[in-house]
Amino acid sequence: MRIAYCEDERAQAVLTEDMIKSWAKERGQKCIVDVFSSAEQFLFELDGEELVPYDLLLLDISMIGMDGFTLAKQIRKTDMNIRIVFLTSDPSHVFDGYEIEAWRYMMKPVREQKLYEMLDILVTELADREEPYVLLEVAGENIKVEQGQILYVAVDGHYTTVYCKDRQLTVKESFGEVLNHLNRDTKDGGIPPFVKCHRSTAVNLSKVSRIGRQSCVLTGEIEVPVSRGMYQQLNQAFIQENL
Repeated sequence: MRIAYCEDERAQAVLTEDMIKSWAKERGQKCIVDVFSSAEQFLFELDGEELVPYDLLLLDISMIGMDGFTLAKQIRKTDMNIRIVFLTSDPSHVFDGYEIEAWRYMMKPVREQKLYEMLDILVTELADREEPYVLLEVAGENIKVEQGQILYVAVDGHYTTVYCKDRQLTVKESFGEVLNHLNRDTKDGGIPPFVKCHRSTAVNLSKVSRIGRQSCVLTGEIEVPVSRGMYQQLNQAFIQENL
């Protein structure tokens, strides 16, 4: 497990880092902690990488220079999946981070019991959550998207648009290339997670709630057209997926 910790108060940084290392030793966990004294230092070390190479980011909100919220917003432009924990001495900040989708908030000074509880939960989630993802190049940036967030993909002129729960991402790759990426882990004879419902559209089977002759309905009552030639294949895959 890798943790990045941005904190401009040296004493607090040393104390929290020591607690994390003590937790790792007690739990028998392999844990790497990289401490950064500012948001700017973190971004410099990241060196333009779109995907954050950490399982957890601990961000002090009130840092000199770029604050934790601003750093988190920048990270969220390319990585919606990294867990972010804000550290603050002001409880009112809790209401400021919903748009950033913070995973947790912790009050400063950090208490050992609360830190241990949070790290225990993180280990459990990392073990349970093996969500496959796809890298999409959007406007020159590589964005990591969990497949579980994708509802369907469709041809969009000379491009392909990936429709997620909360956004739409248009990529230059062909429809076939995107579909191959999404179904790359399908075993021989297995049911691919994304199945065509039309020559220019494929749906995430796990998001299909019902299928008709002319359309299928996805999570959120989103309706997608089904062509006559694709109905049987889609319907059979849907039945097998839900047996």
